[in-house]
Amino acid sequence: MIGTSHQEAATPCQDAHQYRLLESGEVILAVADGAGTAARSAEGAALAVKRAVDALEQACRENKPASDEAWSLCMRQCFGLARQAIADLAAQDGSPIRLFATTLTCAVLAETRIVLGQIGDGFAVAQDGHGTLLGLTTPQRGEYANEAAFITMPQALDCIDVTTQALNAKAVALATDGLLRLALKLPGYTPHPPFFIPLFAFAAGVTDAASAGQQLADFLASDRVCARTDDDKTLVLAASVGPSDTPPSLSIGQGGA
Repeated sequence: MIGTSHQEAATPCQDAHQYRLLESGEVILAVADGAGTAARSAEGAALAVKRAVDALEQACRENKPASDEAWSLCMRQCFGLARQAIADLAAQDGSPIRLFATTLTCAVLAETRIVLGQIGDGFAVAQDGHGTLLGLTTPQRGEYANEAAFITMPQALDCIDVTTQALNAKAVALATDGLLRLALKLPGYTPHPPFFIPLFAFAAGVTDAASAGQQLADFLASDRVCARTDDDKTLVLAASVGPSDTPPSLSIGQGGA
């Protein structure tokens, strides 16, 4: 969802997201936030989420990791492939890769395990079977306001945070930093229950994805949300619905840095 500051400046959305529900049961989620100062960051964000999700889907289909160590390696490899895809795009017309600067946050829900990969200031939150909210990542924030790490940096692959944990999640949310101050309590980056509990309950009751997506878009564009953030904002939700153990996904949003 484009932020009001981007609308006023007539700049495009610079966030991107993708998700996949695999027949084998895994759910793959990704969000990216293109840097506002990078001329082609919207392209970088879009390519990063697509390449990362493609790589994770391929890994799940062809040689699904069976341990935390294997999942961690798989996630790091998918970030490397996403960065290489951006580098290849930049090389096509001789552009500096920094023009495509973007963050990237990815999650795989696999049976009773969740795997997170992150570079930048996106974040992920889960709700367990008891209704407890769990912060899955800590946004990577720089010393100065609006300073973030990007997958296009020379040292990017050394900055990736990857975590795996045993968790049978009832619901999971990934978001870009446009929602950070609404969704997390600072300075500890703990989930804010009044934000997540209604959203997860909403996602769990979805019967019509298109209608639910529009309702979520309306919420992100509402005055009460825009009064708290003028940035672009992207939110991807996955929640268990009914008796199925496979959580369907609901996603909405395009945004920027």
